[in-house]
This record gives sequence, structure tokens and C-alpha cells, in this order.
Amino acid sequence: MRTIVVLTLLGVALSVGTVAKQGASASSSHIERGLASFYGRNMEGHKTACGGIYVASEMTAAHRTLPCGTKLRITNTKNDKSVEVTVNDHGPTSRKRIIDVSLAAAEKLGFVRQGTTTVAVEIIR
Repeated sequence: MRTIVVLTLLGVALSVGTVAKQGASASSSHIERGLASFYGRNMEGHKTACGGIYVASEMTAAHRTLPCGTKLRITNTKNDKSVEVTVNDHGPTSRKRIIDVSLAAAEKLGFVRQGTTTVAVEIIR
């Protein structure tokens, strides 16, 4: 039983180390670049995968692999506007996008009219 627990913990530690290495580079702490979209007001009040409730005015985001509570800096690469958000959901469902942000974050990033934009995603903590 002890061996299984130790091997499981070792596997988790190695996985975390691999993700950190993939995300880091010598010149940048950006972990991903890709397409972002946003949750609209129609999702207000829906339960998130992390157990909370989506509030359009909060600075939150959905990411496929990052754990709930991860703090991110999202930068719109088209206008250099940045926001800090907290991962509170899993997604996006479309494989074309790397992240969905709240309506408030999309407004600050300046892409509500376009619906999507190219972003850089950086882990803060």
C-alpha cells in the first residue's frame, strides 16, 4: 500500500514539474498563446466546474488544464491590454480556443465587439 501511495505522489510531482518546464522559457514566462473568447451575461448565475457561480463582473477565466484558483495574467496581443484573472472553471469547449474569460475581463482586454482575440496567458501564482 505504501509503495502505491509513494509511486502515485511521485507521478503527480513529475507531472507538475513537466507542466512547469513546458510553460517556462528563458525569455518569457508566458505559458500559452492562442485564441480567447468570453462568457456573456447569459451565463450569469451558472455553476462553474470549481463549484462557484459565474459572475460576469468578476475577473475570472476557464482553462482546460490549470487548477481552480490559479492566478493568471492575460494579455491581448493585438492591443497590449492586460488583466489578472482567477481560474474558476474548466473550458473552453472549443478546441480552437485556449481560454474563456469573464465579460469584465473581455471588456478590459478590449475584445467584446470582436468576440475573440489572440492572447498570451501567464501564470502569476
